Amino acid sequence: MKLKETKLGKWFRDKSPDVLEAIGELVPGGELLKALGVLIDKSTESEEEKEKARVLLLELANADRASARNREVEVTKAFGKRDYMQMFVGIAAMSIGIVLVAWAKSGVEDKEIFFHILGFAEGTLVGQVVNYYFGSSQK
Repeated sequence: MKLKETKLGKWFRDKSPDVLEAIGELVPGGELLKALGVLIDKSTESEEEKEKARVLLLELANADRASARNREVEVTKAFGKRDYMQMFVGIAAMSIGIVLVAWAKSGVEDKEIFFHILGFAEGTLVGQVVNYYFGSSQK
């Protein structure tokens, strides 16, 4: 669903049509939700209007979070069995974490490489798996 098709899109159409024209075709999610918060603050002076728009923004963020959970439900319904890819990704992320801890305990000679790999594993692998299930695309 594009931003212009949402309640927040209607708010921007009424309060700041130039902004809607610029971003109306975008799909809300991730970093766009943060940017929308800034645009809300710049689009109106009224605190009451800002609060209304922030409520609409929260609704978009909640819908974004629910979409990941709904995907899992729909995949299970469609195939009639559990999606083992999710289990595989979880096991892989946990295995990488265990290997990194074991590597650190054994005495890392090149600490700079270790910290780069640790940052990748923590920030990308584990972080994305956790955010998929418990967060939204917004960081």
